[in-house]
Amino acid sequence: MASRNGIPVTFVGLETGDKAPDTALYRLDDNGAPIEKLARVENGVLGIDPAKLNGLQIAIGPDSADLKAIDPERLLRFRADQVIAGWQASGVLIPKDRWPKFLFETVCVSGSVKKCRPWWYDLIAINPAATKIGVQRRILPMAAIDLSTAGIQLPQRCLPICDGVVEVYERVCCCTRIDYFDLLKRLHDLLRTIPAEIRWPVPPIPDPGPLVGPIRGRLQGVPRILPNVLRMPIRFGGKAPARMDFSQPTVSARIYDDYRALLKTQPNLVEAFVEARPYLSAYVCSCTSRKVGETPIQPSGEFDFCYRRLPHILAVRTRCHTTFAYRVKQFIGGVWTIVYDGLAGHDYFAQGDEAGLRTSNPAARPCGDGPTPPDTGDGTAFVMLEHVGGAATHPFNFPAQTALTRVGALDGNDGLYDFSGIPNCPWATTLGLRLWVSRELEGTVAFYRFKVVRVDNAGLPIGVPAILKPPAEQPVTWSRYVAIPGDVITVPDSLEVDASTVGGEEGLCRVPYWSGGMNWLSGQFHRYWNTANYADGRYMLIIELFGAGGVRIKPNGAPAADPGTPQPFQFRVWEAPDDTRNVPFGDCAQVFWVNNTPVSGDIVDLRKNGTPSTDECQFMSGPGTTTFSTGFRAYHVNGVTTGGGAGDTDSFMAGYALTWQRGLNGPSGTIETGTIDKGELAAAQSNTLTFAMLLGAFPPAHVAHTRCSFSVHLHVDAKHHNGGGFIEAYDYDETASFALELTPTV
Repeated sequence: MASRNGIPVTFVGLETGDKAPDTALYRLDDNGAPIEKLARVENGVLGIDPAKLNGLQIAIGPDSADLKAIDPERLLRFRADQVIAGWQASGVLIPKDRWPKFLFETVCVSGSVKKCRPWWYDLIAINPAATKIGVQRRILPMAAIDLSTAGIQLPQRCLPICDGVVEVYERVCCCTRIDYFDLLKRLHDLLRTIPAEIRWPVPPIPDPGPLVGPIRGRLQGVPRILPNVLRMPIRFGGKAPARMDFSQPTVSARIYDDYRALLKTQPNLVEAFVEARPYLSAYVCSCTSRKVGETPIQPSGEFDFCYRRLPHILAVRTRCHTTFAYRVKQFIGGVWTIVYDGLAGHDYFAQGDEAGLRTSNPAARPCGDGPTPPDTGDGTAFVMLEHVGGAATHPFNFPAQTALTRVGALDGNDGLYDFSGIPNCPWATTLGLRLWVSRELEGTVAFYRFKVVRVDNAGLPIGVPAILKPPAEQPVTWSRYVAIPGDVITVPDSLEVDASTVGGEEGLCRVPYWSGGMNWLSGQFHRYWNTANYADGRYMLIIELFGAGGVRIKPNGAPAADPGTPQPFQFRVWEAPDDTRNVPFGDCAQVFWVNNTPVSGDIVDLRKNGTPSTDECQFMSGPGTTTFSTGFRAYHVNGVTTGGGAGDTDSFMAGYALTWQRGLNGPSGTIETGTIDKGELAAAQSNTLTFAMLLGAFPPAHVAHTRCSFSVHLHVDAKHHNGGGFIEAYDYDETASFALELTPTV
């Protein structure tokens, strides 16, 4: 019956029309483990010549690409020499009680991962008004900040995590019966052991009323109503530590809610209570656990995972539920770091539940692309410069585009950006350029290119646009997750395209779509622009798009004279921090004011009673009414207003601070601060301080002196930024020293 073309296979008892299980023949090693797949059963035939099996140890089992994942208990083992004659005569006959081992069912789970910042976490915030003014650049206690005047916008409570991998653990739990008091006690003990993050405020729950009979005795020592607490980890039976370690696992708030709800439930309704919450079976039933796989998190912070398993054949009168626990790990500092651990936290989700994984672990890194996509306009697929540097940096301060590679007339501050609460900041050093490309454009938009060109006040380009490409700019290499047997690794992938493969077009990069297993990490840039290679001034940044083979494309509706083949998409740009507008031309142009000149500062002289001195060593003496001041400079030569006069109020200097300190670890204070240029034309005199004040007592730690050494420090902050932070290398610092002595009043 068998031939060189194969061996017939019969699944005894398989009903007509039913699909046979996916089955394969394997060669085994001396220990009985599969080491090679020899053939698959296709259309009822095992595709292998029987003569090739002589002398082998073989097995028939479920078809799997991963030999290590095959359960040995599911293999039918044979010595080929003993069965070949029978197979050649009658084919392979697999009994009815054996082939169900080869059946699989597909199980899928899904969920999302977010990092949630408790409102009370460390009770700190950064005051934008102070972040760029010399020594005041520091983290302030929230209690010390007037939020209404500081302009603080607290971060969202939860942000998605997308650069990571979710490990999926299956937990099958079966119960013959569910005991109300056992479940209540186990939940109580769990909440005593592991903190639970409680939603704030917790609404009061009505008292379930008096408990009578045996119920009262069984519940003694178990809290019936928990206190109305803030959203912070708590433990039953003791106060929470003064400072929580958020790297440790916490129990989901729903377990706390279930515990409270169970207190109001009659014991005879406990089985229905658990049926409505199948994940609770993991706490009271007999369970088996195993890791079934892992999957990268998607750009939105969501994840999906499917795997195949044998269907569970449940015994009569046995209640079985499949629950899942998850661990989330991120590649931080060169090592995989667990940022959420549902196994350690006993945080289970029922099969079919959307798993909302939440962590307050400080090590967890939210998505680098920001929490939400740009405004979608009229719903047409689009391409735009989404952000520069930081995910919230949406450049919009420039006139509307009026034609190909042309914008309208520029206003005085066009191309600047209000960064971190400071107005009219120039762009500097290397800018990371991040595009938004609608996923629907895969197959339409294949490549992109950036160009820059100087722009005049009328919005016209000056000269020929330069292509941003290596070697002037660093190559664009993105990292992505790749799953290998038993692990997930990150690998680099260049987006640069050789011009010879795209019709000679220079500087093209391929669009990195999230498809076909390309699990890109977030927060990566489509191109870098080193503005230090360009003279200070205003530039037009231009985006061009190309289809397959490097064919230039443009949006439908763009002027016929514009280069490119029309395609169904739009260019869009920001017209406000949260709103976009359509650009109906063959390219997309926007304006950036670039400046890489540091601020200027200088302590020019030290002054006694207004008289300047430039001596290296200065010892000043006089009565307590004698004044001290400095002559100094603090300014920037460029800005919206320039020239050094009284009207120079909006340069690229963010501000300055003159401060003093007495002796070693003595008192300190401020001489003067400001945000308007000082000393550009001639050294400016600072505010004055008296000798008596400088040498006086500063209770409770510092007593008065008749003489002491002092230092004066000048710090000048630049407005320059790269979208991710201020460029502190463009700031200015200087310190000068002197000594004061009090003399008797004449």
